[in-house]
Amino acid sequence: MTIVIQQIENSLNGVLEVLTKLKWGDIPKDVRRKAVLIFADDLSAITAASHERELQLFLEQLIQFSGPAESTIFNNSKTQVDRYSAALANGSSGSWCEVDTGYLPTVCHASLYCLPAILAEGEAVGNTMTEMLIAFLCGYEVVARLARAFEFDELTLHPHGSFAAIGSATAISFLRNFSKEKIFNTICTSATLVHPAPFQHAVDGGLIRNIWAGIGATNGLRAADLTNIGITGTCKSLYNVFVESLGARFNAENILPEPELKWAVMQSYHKQFACCQYSHSAVEAVLQILPKFNYSEIEKIRLKTHWRGKLLTNLTPKTTLAAKFSMEHILATSIYHGSANVEAFNSETLDNSEIKQLREKISMYLYDPEPKPPNDRPAEVSIHLYDGKKYIRECLIAEGSASKPFKDERIKHKISSTLKRYYPKLYAPLQSLMMMEEKAFKATWRDTLREL
Repeated sequence: MTIVIQQIENSLNGVLEVLTKLKWGDIPKDVRRKAVLIFADDLSAITAASHERELQLFLEQLIQFSGPAESTIFNNSKTQVDRYSAALANGSSGSWCEVDTGYLPTVCHASLYCLPAILAEGEAVGNTMTEMLIAFLCGYEVVARLARAFEFDELTLHPHGSFAAIGSATAISFLRNFSKEKIFNTICTSATLVHPAPFQHAVDGGLIRNIWAGIGATNGLRAADLTNIGITGTCKSLYNVFVESLGARFNAENILPEPELKWAVMQSYHKQFACCQYSHSAVEAVLQILPKFNYSEIEKIRLKTHWRGKLLTNLTPKTTLAAKFSMEHILATSIYHGSANVEAFNSETLDNSEIKQLREKISMYLYDPEPKPPNDRPAEVSIHLYDGKKYIRECLIAEGSASKPFKDERIKHKISSTLKRYYPKLYAPLQSLMMMEEKAFKATWRDTLREL
């Protein structure tokens, strides 16, 4: 036990030692550019949920009891609330439509865990975009490495519950210019504010799953506040929570900084489909086949998928979240609509009789043997028609991943299209950032939003 506790402390402090010495200009240009793209993509993902009924009811309730107006909730009304409520609101919105970015090496949406708190604090305090982005990038780096380092045998815990508070706390610690020692203490404190969120809730459609990242965002802010006044966890907190309580193994090699830092953001993925990323290779394969026939001609569909994808089985999804985590519904609605965009997963699709019939025609099997990374999320789709014709397509890894990246222009188009519906004016300042214009980095987030 003592050895592992010391490994956790030493390896985490090793990363913090590197990150706390960095200035924005010290970071490689491709890493800075990637951080900006992720920042903009996930901000647009927050706004994408502005039409979701259950979310809007939650936000109305939150606004009613909020504190002083200092930070924006991106809910199509530009409502300002206290920073803790804004972080909760935007964190809850961030994954609602399942178009946020993720981190491929392990189960972790590192950006989602850092961005809501950064947006809220940055606006309330008046930080520059440079200050916000370096804090965002450092928070991402730490939480991604911790998520890699704590290894679980099965996909039992959902990372929105177990890592969001840590990402938020870390990012805010950097934004507040805490010392290395205080950042370490804040991370330990935030570890005690995580919760054992079950992954199965996503598949079963428990909408509370969408709130977990928001709870983590506001808990991370509180962890930084508490640490600043001496109310903290201990140097054993990470061990006590993740190893003793949650049953993880700690692998120090996955957190230790390399001689030349291998930035976690460079292993991120961007989404083109509004559903769990484990299904994206299957959706790609289906959409490649689709132009050849009408869905009414389909007799049966056979899907071979990786072990994570095979967990996503739910023939009768009851909520839009369950729809996005049901491989049967994902393929059925993609075939029916000819796409897997946000509209293809709205509540009306749940009871659509034709989509239901397509769901029932799908059978799933394990893709065996499973290829090694980066091709470890493969899919093979076989569509059999009533006239005897058969179409087969294979996709080893979905577009948008680090080994099969989108071009920047495609990501920018996605961001623009998403913002167009509710926040069209927000694209211009984000575009200036994505073009790496110096004036955009010197601007404060508060002033940027006031000019919209």
